Amino acid sequence: MAASVMFSMAGVDKRRFLEQVRADPQTYRDWRGNGEWDIETTGKEDALFSPFLRKPFKQAVEAGVIPANLTTIAGTWGTVSDQGDLTYLNLIHLPALDGTDPADLTRGEIEGRRQAIHAVEALRRYMPGCESAKLRNFGMTLGIRDTRKIDAHYNLTGDDVREQARFADAIGIFPEFIDGYGILILPTTGRYFHVPYRALVPRGVGNLLVAGRAIGGDRVSHAAVRNMMCCAVSGQGAGVAAAISLRRDESPDRVDIPSVQRELVRQGARIQ
Repeated sequence: MAASVMFSMAGVDKRRFLEQVRADPQTYRDWRGNGEWDIETTGKEDALFSPFLRKPFKQAVEAGVIPANLTTIAGTWGTVSDQGDLTYLNLIHLPALDGTDPADLTRGEIEGRRQAIHAVEALRRYMPGCESAKLRNFGMTLGIRDTRKIDAHYNLTGDDVREQARFADAIGIFPEFIDGYGILILPTTGRYFHVPYRALVPRGVGNLLVAGRAIGGDRVSHAAVRNMMCCAVSGQGAGVAAAISLRRDESPDRVDIPSVQRELVRQGARIQ
């Protein structure tokens, strides 16, 4: 999956910006196109409003304002404040970067920031409300969506996350939310899958638990569990299991699952 350089802008006229958004509302159907934005949905996502921007960048390319090869500048914005801060601009996408290679990470930081400056210029020229805006800040570091994953005692599958899989060793639940590898399914149905404890336990390595986007699974399941909310689910499960394994003097791969589940429920986690 592509890496991203996030940024924010200041000096945006909120009223004019939102008037333009309302005059030309974008939906998730509008994400399609330009190669990496070709996506599979269930159809229910297509007509939903999306805080999506692409047209200003296409206009900038056509006018020669930004380089012709920057056709993948597009994406979402988060919010615009009363003070004129346009935040969470997720517009820059850098394919074919190896997130485990320091040279690639350096190249990505430099190229991503270069493209962000072009994106700011395109917005200043072609997005109402941004005429006097300027770059406020970059994200702290390059955003990497995938690198290595463990080979776990159970590796989640695409069918698991798409078909509401249930597991006896569940440590939490996560909704039907898949974002990546050409699939976009939004959590609008109430459907969810269980996150199994075994997906946190690597094969062949003792006394180790792994949480976050590196838990065991295939590409489609990764597009679900990489989301920050699911990382929180696996992180809480790993933390509770680690504490109980020490208390009971049991290795993590043999920890008493019902004890882990009872503690998670006591903490307010939903596991079923």
